Amino acid sequence: MAVCGLATLAHLLVVSVSRRRTESGLLKALGFVRRQIAAVVLWQAGAVAVAGIAIGVPLGLAAGRVIWRAFARNVGVVPVPVLPGWLIAALAAGVLVAALAIAIVPALTAARSRADQVLRAE
Repeated sequence: MAVCGLATLAHLLVVSVSRRRTESGLLKALGFVRRQIAAVVLWQAGAVAVAGIAIGVPLGLAAGRVIWRAFARNVGVVPVPVLPGWLIAALAAGVLVAALAIAIVPALTAARSRADQVLRAE
């Protein structure tokens, strides 16, 4: 499931960079340098990852508790869920790092595009 999530994020970034070429061309025409264009794409990836973490962690914890309680009651075990906070934080940090690593290629692609060619294509 993690691979599917990372593939979805990579697809989102590639599609958004290709569809928003006009915006990056306009930003370059307004004075943005390559580093700033790349930063825009990286911030976008970070925002998507943080939003996914902020929504996914609480929903995952709630769903996990419900499913564990139902399973434990069927087996006859005391349903006491153990949630190591450090593991959840490490997974969230891993998601953020992976999102930023995936965003490097689309960021470099957007940074290398030339404003005159992008705006002329429109």
